[in-house]
Amino acid sequence: MNLLASTSVFSFYTLVSRLLGYVRDILIAFFLGASIYADAFFVAFRLPNVFRRLFAEGVFNAAFIPSYLEAKLNNETEGKKFADNILNLLVIVLLVIIFLVEIFTPTIVYLIAPGFIEDRGKFDLAVELTRITFPFLFFVSLSSFFSGILNTNNKFAAAAAAPIILNIFLILSLIISYFFGLNFEVNLSYAVSLAGLFQ
Repeated sequence: MNLLASTSVFSFYTLVSRLLGYVRDILIAFFLGASIYADAFFVAFRLPNVFRRLFAEGVFNAAFIPSYLEAKLNNETEGKKFADNILNLLVIVLLVIIFLVEIFTPTIVYLIAPGFIEDRGKFDLAVELTRITFPFLFFVSLSSFFSGILNTNNKFAAAAAAPIILNIFLILSLIISYFFGLNFEVNLSYAVSLAGLFQ
């Protein structure tokens, strides 16, 4: 696949993702507004995203992709073995982090949103939603890992389209919650983790 074709594919799916993200933000603002429910959800969604930038999009991928590509160019089997070992390590590290965060969620929420402690209802809601959304980190990090492998093999479409799933799930959760009179912020939180699984 030449540079122009791969750039076009990546740009198209990125544009679709951005447009859906805009629709998502409009719907969240419309249904939740500037409420404690919106505040609690955004704090809950921020936490796995902070870790995601480290494991899925930041230092990890910057180190993994060149190393994997070098191993793969030396020997196809060696490249696969290297990727398998890194995947095993990544899964273990992620499970430990998620386990610890699920246990110490109140402390972590206090650290990233100390002002919430003044409103116990908002604080407790943020803790509940964080526990629901945090498994997203596990799924999206694995998704990013496999996307990196696909990209090194000149397969860009699936990796570029994956973020679209999150926006679709969040939009659908808002619409379903509206028509069935369900809890917006709780369903949004479940949609985050479910979208990560589908990615």
